[in-house]
Amino acid sequence: MGTDLNIKGTSRELSGKVSEKEPNKLHGSAESFGKQSDGFDAVISLIDDYSRKKGIKSEAYLFNAKILKMESEDGRISNYVNAETNGLNIRLCDKKKISFSYCLGFEEQKIISALENAYSLLKFMDENEYFDFAEKDASLTDSSLPEKLGIYSGDWSGIDINTKKSLLTEMEETAYSYDKKIYKVDKPSYSETLISKRFYNSNGVDVSSKKTFYEIFLSVASRDGEDTGSGFDFDFSHSFGALKFKKAAMNAAKKGVDQLGARAVPSGSYNIIFDSFTSSELLGLLKQSFYADSVYKKKSLLEGKLEKKVFSVQLDIIDDGLLQGGALTDIFDREGVKMQKKILCSSGVVKSYLYDIEYAKRAGLKSTGNSVSRSFTMPPDIGSTNFFIKNGETNILDIISSVKEGLYINELMGLHMAKPYTGEFSLGASGFYIKNGKIDFPVKGIVLSGNLMQLFNGIVKIADDIRYFGSTGSPSILFENVQVSGK
Repeated sequence: MGTDLNIKGTSRELSGKVSEKEPNKLHGSAESFGKQSDGFDAVISLIDDYSRKKGIKSEAYLFNAKILKMESEDGRISNYVNAETNGLNIRLCDKKKISFSYCLGFEEQKIISALENAYSLLKFMDENEYFDFAEKDASLTDSSLPEKLGIYSGDWSGIDINTKKSLLTEMEETAYSYDKKIYKVDKPSYSETLISKRFYNSNGVDVSSKKTFYEIFLSVASRDGEDTGSGFDFDFSHSFGALKFKKAAMNAAKKGVDQLGARAVPSGSYNIIFDSFTSSELLGLLKQSFYADSVYKKKSLLEGKLEKKVFSVQLDIIDDGLLQGGALTDIFDREGVKMQKKILCSSGVVKSYLYDIEYAKRAGLKSTGNSVSRSFTMPPDIGSTNFFIKNGETNILDIISSVKEGLYINELMGLHMAKPYTGEFSLGASGFYIKNGKIDFPVKGIVLSGNLMQLFNGIVKIADDIRYFGSTGSPSILFENVQVSGK
């Protein structure tokens, strides 16, 4: 969630993880080329020498990550991983031909093999007149930027491991103690990551960044006779001290208990409040339509919609790579371009797309700092940073009280089946029935269907309770006339 490595669920999985009992097997150990201690100087020197001898340009993205993960089960730590890994992405450029390779670990032979692999691929690549490496930006050399942006905390090595274990098991105990109807807390987890990054290219770009990232997660199962329910919650921060262990446990338990007794409602058209979590999920379906490559390939709902009003006048969408403490806040993107804040939609009008260097050149523009690594084993691509809907000004309780009859939805199912290219969705849902401005009873077994463009055109009110779920954030939103299939 908080780095640009691979993602699994809400936690980032690092290749090459090993047990703390096997330090001799860690990537980046004393046997590694360059004797990794932070800097990646020896690796960059090797790549630079290689590209100069071949008469080509090069780009390197290096990272070193230290990660601790543990789970709690029945009051004890059931799974514990303390590991370190490092890796390298390489791109070589010759006469507008570009190739890519990578390796895990900084052993000299691995790096040479990756370079040779990338070089051998060049002759098979087509020329791309729009490709280029980033140019040097002096504003990226401030070493204090991670602290200023709130993405690095010096508490990394100052928290005792027993404190972390104690808080994790206490989180499990708190969930159980909330209500006797909670019969299962499913291995609450804690993870922390310290990642150091270095980016270099032949144009003189040589920038570094570091991030700390902490995350907790738990889910619960509830039961009352034959009736069952579930709930989950999580928290993340770049500072350990900001994590809310007990609050996450209480929220998850409350969701699980509140679901008990849920039933379906009659089919029809309802005014629906999507809470901050489900609103964020719906917003996530729109992300791809703002990617310039999707627009160029005519796979975007927003193709040809620049400066046109396509959503409700209440809707403002922002992508901010400089958001204070944001999950994907950083100094530079995957191509070494400075992170930026972009207003993508203002009062329902589409104002911008998200660009990397190539697609910005195709449009006659400059990169918006939106080059990302979707996978360590793949070349960079266009993606979002901290992508969110601007907070509203109305308290959520006031919005609920304004609904005579409707639904409050706090869980959606089947999001992977939605169709971002067409905007069509059909999603299972659960939440609560609202009658005369008050929550009446829990609801499940319903399906919500519609089109994203129409949905975001039908905003009635936006609350002031924005929350970020990873890199996507939204307040709760009241939409009108959403089609519901129920009993």
